[in-house]
Order: sequence, then structure tokens, then C-alpha cells
Amino acid sequence: MENDEYRVMHDLEKSYWWFVGKQYLVRTHLTRLNIENLQQPAILDIGAGTGIILKILERFGKAFGTELSFEAIRFLKERQLNLIVRSDANQNLPFRNESFSVITCLDVLEHLDKDYGLLKEMFRVCRPGGYVLITVPSFQAFWSPHDTALHHKRRYTRSHILPYVKELRFKVLKASYYNMILSIPIWTIRRIKSLFPQTEHPQSDFFISLPGALNRALTLLFAAEIYGLRFLNYPFGVSLLLILQKTDNTGDEGRTR
Repeated sequence: MENDEYRVMHDLEKSYWWFVGKQYLVRTHLTRLNIENLQQPAILDIGAGTGIILKILERFGKAFGTELSFEAIRFLKERQLNLIVRSDANQNLPFRNESFSVITCLDVLEHLDKDYGLLKEMFRVCRPGGYVLITVPSFQAFWSPHDTALHHKRRYTRSHILPYVKELRFKVLKASYYNMILSIPIWTIRRIKSLFPQTEHPQSDFFISLPGALNRALTLLFAAEIYGLRFLNYPFGVSLLLILQKTDNTGDEGRTR
């Protein structure tokens, strides 16, 4: 990711509808999993970015983060987040087997050359019965300069990623697309942007300035949809959510709900 993307992320993530919604998603689903009731929960956030999610995770237990970018680490230190390990997610995670009861990997896999390698590493460092929460961008039809600016390698579908997590003996607790309601407007805007010549350094959609009233409306709409994820699986959307549980039962093929 370009350094200026980290700056924009840091400046917007407390107010911009997309970042606020992702924070709500994490809080909602970790609360539903009763993380607070685990004995001495240790939590890992892979690709901690500028740290807003890691600050949320601290409420649930002792939270560690990994990050490769020095620019992102600078913002993490500004937020007084000190349990940070500089690590390349393309390589082995620098932690012992079964170290964490909860792992979050939010919009990271799409940046990697070998995403399956990180999935295997998450299984290795997750404790039996522990949880893994993953988000990734979905459907190649949404590909645009936004993905180029963020250095994405691919976008995902359920049918692409589920065989890998089941092969690793993860039990699939949730596998749903989200950001469904806004998917058509987002697709339209990205198609229009793709018609124009791209600059030498493409910029993500986060550089698009939104009027305050529109941003608040989008925040409420996105939050309502994320609330619905507690009960529903959406058939399509701009992103994909996976909630997994580690099991050593080789006969468990995993079930979605």
C-alpha cells in the first residue's frame, strides 16, 4: 500500500463510513463470540494498519499486532500501541504454535502472493477452539484503480476460499458477503473511474471527498446491514466475511450458517 494511503486511512477511520462500519463489524462479532469470557484471551491482528482495530481488540484481551510498513508502524506508535511485531505476512508468523485465542486478518489476504500460506500460519498459531475473523474484497467484477492503489493481487468469492479453510480443518461459523446494499453504486462509480486515464500513482476510493450528511447516511445504512449479518448470509456484496473456529477433528468438514 502506498504511504499516502496510510495517512488518509489514519485521518478518516474515525469518521468515514467504510472504516466506521468495519469497526462495528469487529465489535459486533467478537461480542457474539463471548471473547471476554475466555480465560486470559490473547488476540492477534495481522496487518494492523494504523491501529484503529487494534485499539478495539484491546478491550477484549491482550492484543498484539503485526505490520510491515514503517509508515503504518509510525501511526501505531502514535496511538501508543506497543505490542507490535514487524512482520511480512508472506512469511511465517513469528509466534509459537497455539499462541492466540482470537486472530483477526482484515483485508490482508488479497495483498499476498501466497494467501494459502498465511491461512496455514493462522491455523498454526491459533489455539484449539480459538477463532479467526477474516475479511477480503469480493468479486473480480469490482476490480478498479482502488484495488491497484491498495496493491491488491485478487478479489475473492466464497467458492474460491472456502475449500482452503476447510482443508485446514477450520470449522466455518460464518461465510457471508456484505456491503450488499451499496454494491451497485460502488460498481457504477468504479466503472466510471476506470474510463478515465489513470495517474502514475492511482488513488483509492477513500480519496473521494463526501459531504457530511451523505457520509452519515452511508454510515447508518452500512451499520444496519452489518447488524443483519448476525442473522443472515448475504448472497453478494463488495466484501466477504469469514468467521472460523479451529478444530482438530479431521472428520469435521465445516458448516456454514
